[in-house]
Amino acid sequence: MVKYTGYGNAAGLLARRGLLLGGPTSDCSYSSDSEDSDTEEYAKYKDRINPVVGCYEEPGVSALEGMSEEQKEHEALQLATLMDKLARGGVVQPARVGADGRPYPIEHVLQLQEGLPHDRDFTESDHATAK
Repeated sequence: MVKYTGYGNAAGLLARRGLLLGGPTSDCSYSSDSEDSDTEEYAKYKDRINPVVGCYEEPGVSALEGMSEEQKEHEALQLATLMDKLARGGVVQPARVGADGRPYPIEHVLQLQEGLPHDRDFTESDHATAK
């Protein structure tokens, strides 16, 4: 299902049905990972299909190409500021997935970190290898 509809659309469908964490039966398989299930047309354009929305996109130049690290950091801060304005204005509402697989609104962004493993700190060497 995700292969043909995109992550965003599939996530919306699963969230609406309370299946984000697998729901009542997490052993269900909604789509096959098998390469044999690909149609010829899908296989031909697979590398150009946007996995978030599930549509074909023409190849283009990266928006980040040619930007300095300072410019990238400035853009990231602008994005965070705009997202904060959207959340404060009630346009979007950040949420966490509850035990029942349904999204539940959060009061503060730090709630998103609750329950995450804290095995080690993210260091500069990790940042270099993550690129």
